[in-house]
Amino acid sequence: MKMEDIRTEQDVRDCLEGYSEFEKAVYVATFKIPKGKVTTYGRIAKAIGKPGASRAVANTLHTNPLFPVVPCWRVVKNDGGFGGPKDAAAGRRQRVVEDGVSVRNGKVIMTDDVIL
Repeated sequence: MKMEDIRTEQDVRDCLEGYSEFEKAVYVATFKIPKGKVTTYGRIAKAIGKPGASRAVANTLHTNPLFPVVPCWRVVKNDGGFGGPKDAAAGRRQRVVEDGVSVRNGKVIMTDDVIL
């Protein structure tokens, strides 16, 4: 399946043959984040029934095989920051800004209308 043909949660799952159920759940949850919104690694972990697995969520998204269809840049740290290497964090921050999310001092302004 081509990236442009991925339109549903089931399409995401179908493209992830050989991945663990945890990884599939992370990618599907991230796929559902709409433009203009962000969520946190911890919220994804909780949403998929694995509270406390925020680091595992971050590690999973670090190797996102379905970028840009699965918008991993819309997942941030609890404080609105962007983890990882400086260049990669800058790229994710730029994408969030392009999505229409407000950023100040390098972090998402974490308001109720932005957080999913």
